Order: sequence, then structure tokens, then C-alpha cells
Amino acid sequence: MIWIYPEQLFLELKKELKSVYLLLGNDSYLLQESYLSIIKAAKILNFNTSVNLELDVYSDWKDVFNLFKTSSLFEKRKIFSLKFTQNYPVSYFKKNIPLLLSFIHDDLVLIIYIQGSNQISKSNIGLQYFNKKGIFVDCSTLTYGRMTAWIENQAQHMKLVIENLACQLLCYYYEGSLVLLHQILQNLSLIYPDGNLNFMRVKTVVTDSACFNINHWIEAILIGKKQRADRILRQLESMEVDLETLLCKIKSEVLMIINIKYGMEQRKSLFNLLKQYKVYKEYHRMLLSRAVKRLSLFKLYQSVGLLVQIELRYKKDYISLSWSSFEVLSAILCCDEKMILNI
Repeated sequence: MIWIYPEQLFLELKKELKSVYLLLGNDSYLLQESYLSIIKAAKILNFNTSVNLELDVYSDWKDVFNLFKTSSLFEKRKIFSLKFTQNYPVSYFKKNIPLLLSFIHDDLVLIIYIQGSNQISKSNIGLQYFNKKGIFVDCSTLTYGRMTAWIENQAQHMKLVIENLACQLLCYYYEGSLVLLHQILQNLSLIYPDGNLNFMRVKTVVTDSACFNINHWIEAILIGKKQRADRILRQLESMEVDLETLLCKIKSEVLMIINIKYGMEQRKSLFNLLKQYKVYKEYHRMLLSRAVKRLSLFKLYQSVGLLVQIELRYKKDYISLSWSSFEVLSAILCCDEKMILNI
């Protein structure tokens, strides 16, 4: 099965319409955009009849199979869309999908739509069942690194020419808000009919609409971008994000980096160590690789010392977690110079 991101789907649809499309991720905009793109491409090829089903734990798969096997003289080419509820059991999915795929033929397009599932993920969905029949579209929230490619792709579709600095500005302001980002590109195309978007033109229009989560802060820490980490931390504070979750996340990453560095000292390869710690996502592997090379053991021990103090104060002395402690942690893990803890 071909594995792509939504920004690559347009080119794949221009090459060939596949029989199966598996859309999986937690970004509703990317899921919907990908879905509509597939529908549009299919209708151009006269797949004009659509059957949409939402499946939950009580759905009868026999009814689904019967629908697939039913044919009509007047409705030869069909699009079947199967949308799975959030808590749909992965065991049910893996049990029934192989049989469903056996009914696939050239006059049928199957779109499997799974949003933010707590059980079904790329690692357990059983991609091997799909073989070469389809395309897996990863609709997870865009990382900061992929935002640029997504903006350039959207600009190209809108016949806009956007300079790199203007693109970076849009990334800065609209990260995590793809709906708003799409709207601002549409507005810019109307304001500037010549289609040329430079930094000053974009700057006059944009507003601060970035929507961050804990993973964005972890990403900034691993890369070593202090200003970005501080900006994300301020927004997380305004959103009243749970500090205990933040503590667990960063502690896990720091300890993993330390263990990887020790493993490398024992002449183990970075690739095998990442595999050992079950780091399978390519972007996460890249972030950890950069952090392992950038961070010294001195800095890592400083951060561990701070994390221990934070946790002891919270769990032993019942002192509530403070955002200022995480600001200090950002400074330790992002800055090049050695810092003396004073908390």
C-alpha cells in the first residue's frame, strides 16, 4: 500500500484513481479535504453514485457486504465511504476488512475514513491487507516542518506565488489552524489578484491564530528553539493545559535521550536504539536524533535534576506545579550556554 501525506494526494490522483483510500488521522480538516479530493477525482471518471455508511460496534457487517455485492444496470460505478466511530474496536476492523477488500473491482472506489481513533492506528490497522490496491493518507496534525510544503501546495492550486519568508510567516501565525490558514490564502488571492505574495503583503493581513498543543512544545524543545518554546508555553498556559501531563511527556523524552546517548557510548547504532525504544514515526526519530547530537550529558543531568525537584515538590510536598519551572526547563534544554539552576 502506498503511504502519503494529504499534500501529496493531488499528484497521486492525477496519476491514477486507486480502488481503495484509507484516511486516518486526528486533523478533521485534512481528512475532509482528502475525502473531497478523492470524490472529485472519482466523479470526473463517472463514479457518480455514492453510498455513505457510519459504522459503530453495533453495525452488522453482513449488511455492508451485501451492499458491496449489489449491482445495478443504472448505477454501474460507485463510491463507498465507510466512516468509523472513534472507539471502534480494531479487532472488528481487522476481522472484516480482508473480506470486504475481496469484493473490490474496477467499478468501485472504497474510502475508509477514520478520525482520531483511540484504538485504530497506523501500527495496528493491518496495512498488509491492502497490498497494492490502495493508498494510505496520513491525516495527522501537520508538523511545523510539513506546514511549509502544505502552504506551497495550496498556493500552487490557487495559482499564487509565495516567497519563502511570507510562507514562514504564515507557518508562525497559523500553525495548528488549517481552516484559518486556508481562509487567509483565499483572502490574499482576492486582495492581490496578481497572485504574488511577498512578506510585506502577507504581514499586513495576518493575525495571530496559532493553535498549539503539548507536542508542539516538545518539538520546539528537541529542536532547541527557545523563543518558539516560550511562545507555545505561554499559549498552553492560557489554555490551562494540564501541567502533570506536560511533566510526564518531557520527562519521558529526556530520559529516552539519556538512554540513547549511553547506548551509543556502548557502540550501539542510533537506528537500532530508536527501534529498541519503539520510536517508529519518522519525524519523531528525526527530532530525537537532532536532540541526541545537540544536547550534552551536562544539560540533560541539569534538566533531570530540575524534573526531580518539580516532581518531589508536587507529589511529596503537595506544592502545585508552576509554569515558571517549565520556562527554566525550556532554557536549559534550548540554550547553548551552561546554566546554573536557581529555582
